Amino acid sequence: MIGSMKVSGGGGAVVVINGVKYKEDLNLTSHGDEELSTIPYDFYYNKAIVLNGEIHILGGPSDSRAKHYKYDGMSWTSVSTLPYSFYDGAVVVLNNEIHILGGTENYTKHYKYNGSTWTSVSTLPYDFHYGSAVVLNNEIHIFGGYGGQVKNHYKYDGTNWTSVLTLPYSFYFGSAVVLNNEMHLLGGNYTEHYKYNGSTWTLASTLPYDFYKGSAVVLNNEIRILGCYANNTKHYKYDGLSWTSVSTLPYEFYDGSAVVLNDEIHILSGRYSLDRHYLIKPTIYMEV
Repeated sequence: MIGSMKVSGGGGAVVVINGVKYKEDLNLTSHGDEELSTIPYDFYYNKAIVLNGEIHILGGPSDSRAKHYKYDGMSWTSVSTLPYSFYDGAVVVLNNEIHILGGTENYTKHYKYNGSTWTSVSTLPYDFHYGSAVVLNNEIHIFGGYGGQVKNHYKYDGTNWTSVLTLPYSFYFGSAVVLNNEMHLLGGNYTEHYKYNGSTWTLASTLPYDFYKGSAVVLNNEIRILGCYANNTKHYKYDGLSWTSVSTLPYEFYDGSAVVLNDEIHILSGRYSLDRHYLIKPTIYMEV
């Protein structure tokens, strides 16, 4: 995205628009990324979720595995103690309740939080960790995972888990999102990107870089992928046709989580940036 004014200094990726060359300004002051808060504990290997205009973070490594905090735009507050040691699992919101699914050491557990208490919901149909989950049409879908489960795809209708369709590739350490009523699997096995229309998986694109242990979100009807293990400051968007570089992230981001709140992207923590929380804003370019 081109900013509303030219800025000086910096350097970075070059784009050409209407025959004019622009270079990305990497100076964070003009770039606009804003450090919002210090996360209250070491949060990585897990996911964040948005509920009722607040960001919730759940679980983490070591002694953080039962922690649950929320961010109201000003400060972090402890919410609950998780019902089990939770990390490397998945988190979704369904019917205004938070669901936590699986995770290392507690592979088949599934609990939900109604705002006051945690309740056991179901037993997952397989050992689920390092996979991904989404909600579509009021059903929870879980994809892949580490070990022998890499091509599994199941859905939960509120009563039972049902096998859906074998995944088109081995999926773990990747991300899943919903866009235009279709589910998208991104990376995990590097540059794969497939979508599911309710009956078949089709190849949607080739990702612009090897993407695993990063994070994906949907913003303004476009998919964003942010960071990953080896390309940890990259940020690209997909408009349904092609991938375009958006910005350089303000720190090395992987094994963290990204969410969209009020039409803005937040990135939270990461393997070596345990307590960082940034608001990601559009890149500003200067004319070359």
